Amino acid sequence: MLEINLPNLYLFSYHLKEGLGISLENSQRNYHSVLEKIVEDISRFIPEAIAQDCQETFLDLQTQPTADLKFKGTLHNHAILGRYLRRSLHPSYALIFDGSVQERYNAHQVQSLLSTLKSLTPDPDSPNNLGQTWLISGVWEHGNSTQIEKLAEESYKTLISPEGWHHQATGDYVGVKLYEFWRTSGGNTGETIEGNSYLLLVLYPDRETFQAGWGFYEQWQQVLLSRHQIVWAHCQSQRLKQQLMDQYQQIEAIADYSELSLHHLKTTMDSLSGLITGFTTLEMHLNLMEIQIDHYDQYCHQLEQDADGLGLTDLTFLKIFSASIQESYLPRVQGEIQAFRLNLERIQHLTQMIQGLLEIRQTQRDRTVKTAVAIGGVGVATGCIVAVASSTHPPVPSVNPGTNSGLTGVLLLSVICGGVASLVTVMTVVLWQKLGK
Repeated sequence: MLEINLPNLYLFSYHLKEGLGISLENSQRNYHSVLEKIVEDISRFIPEAIAQDCQETFLDLQTQPTADLKFKGTLHNHAILGRYLRRSLHPSYALIFDGSVQERYNAHQVQSLLSTLKSLTPDPDSPNNLGQTWLISGVWEHGNSTQIEKLAEESYKTLISPEGWHHQATGDYVGVKLYEFWRTSGGNTGETIEGNSYLLLVLYPDRETFQAGWGFYEQWQQVLLSRHQIVWAHCQSQRLKQQLMDQYQQIEAIADYSELSLHHLKTTMDSLSGLITGFTTLEMHLNLMEIQIDHYDQYCHQLEQDADGLGLTDLTFLKIFSASIQESYLPRVQGEIQAFRLNLERIQHLTQMIQGLLEIRQTQRDRTVKTAVAIGGVGVATGCIVAVASSTHPPVPSVNPGTNSGLTGVLLLSVICGGVASLVTVMTVVLWQKLGK
């Protein structure tokens, strides 16, 4: 039976720091909430596992751009050694989880450990999440390649999806076999990659090679960040493209813009402005993909060179990713941008037309308000005149001296006369408008 000594679970998780409509203040608040949740979960599951000073440093994003959070304790009968490495990588945050046990586990026990360690990791759907990749490693003892692949399959179901992976690839890393697994939206190659679906598995022959493999975590950190930024930008572009097309079709479906209310005209104007802004964002996503593809290739090449000194390292399967992006993803987004660009002239024409309608409607509303104010003024003035005139006549003796019926009568007469005057004014304005047409 396959046995693994010193089984380790790593999680490379990334969060957008700023850019593409996300402010630094907002992203820091969301990221800080993720860190707080991590500290809360560890403290709840393993009481007194974290020293107070380490916790404060880990949560201090303002003055501590990087920090490590170490913890240890027993959870579900697993004696866990854990660590979080928090790093700031412009324009992103990198968070690496490292959880392990210093014992020998069989394949079945590994699944229990993975499930336990997963409960100490952040939610992949947290705000501004760019994506995450799991990495399982340890020292391989006994077993064969078939059992290793079975371990990978069960581990994938435990960590990512009970349905398993859609695709897999292999390479060489410091002289041992490296496996990778992931999912796409429909299960076929070339379709949209699910951003949180990557799993790497590498088992070493001894402790020395194991430690050497982890020694390149900073290079892996950069490689995986660039890949997640590419996948994230592509997913965002597809979502945004669909939103823009839906909004554009809704606007084009309007039969007669001149019949729209003032409120509806303003809403349509905002939608048109949103289309132009969205198109600019779509171009920014394409630009991000193009830039990160270059970075990704550079980081892969550097990792391959550095690790090759400790044993055969061939990461061709990683380079296939960037090739597929350039062959399918980029042309797709470029084509969608070009297709949408053809609608920009129509959008600009509609913007000018609706702007003209807004000005006309605004002028009409202002005129209506002025007329209403004038009519109200006539009524008030008439009421005041009547009140003043009535007050000059001798008061009529009241049957009940305890009441001021004279004043009440004057007020009532003023209101009636003011209302009649306003009504006459309204009728005059309406008749004048009709005669003027």
